[in-house]
Amino acid sequence: MFMLCSFEKRKITELHKTGLQMIENNQKHQRHGLLINITGNGKGKTTSALGTAMRALGWGWTVKVIQFVKSSGATGEKRFADNSTLPIEIIPMGAGLTWKSKYSEEEHINRANTAWNAVKEVICEDNIDLLILDELNIALHKSWINAEDVITFLESRPKWQHVIITGRYAMPEIIAASDLVSEVQEVKHPYKAGIKAQKGIDF
Repeated sequence: MFMLCSFEKRKITELHKTGLQMIENNQKHQRHGLLINITGNGKGKTTSALGTAMRALGWGWTVKVIQFVKSSGATGEKRFADNSTLPIEIIPMGAGLTWKSKYSEEEHINRANTAWNAVKEVICEDNIDLLILDELNIALHKSWINAEDVITFLESRPKWQHVIITGRYAMPEIIAASDLVSEVQEVKHPYKAGIKAQKGIDF
């Protein structure tokens, strides 16, 4: 039976990945970039966006996640991105949970605007295939960022770039500007049975 040495397998894998990237680079400007919004009071909004990120990475796309509420605390997705050789970066820029935050409203506003400025820089760099704006809905709902400015800027992004917005309380004008909107509704949640958030499932 014909066998490949490990370095030969590696070489073929690298060639395969390069081939995928070449295909995608050639087809990039044929894409119809979507603005996707995942909202609702149920668990799974960020999880859904990260699932799409995994799919995008499988096609050799470059992925960036900017988090508007989550702080620098350890999460499974952040650990994965930091230790992966795949083209994904996760940047937490928030001040943590808004309903039990030790930070002032002014601090939340400052951090949200810093995150939004980072988003604008990323879009202007013109090299991210999938951009996930985690919990941007919350920042907009709380008026930390001007919704009209966000919509106007996102509409000016490269036509091939996909953007996913997550978080509760999606505003009507953001929904109207989106190409795809999904609402995650809570049916049952373990927290109400006294089960706390767990590594690998919740963060």
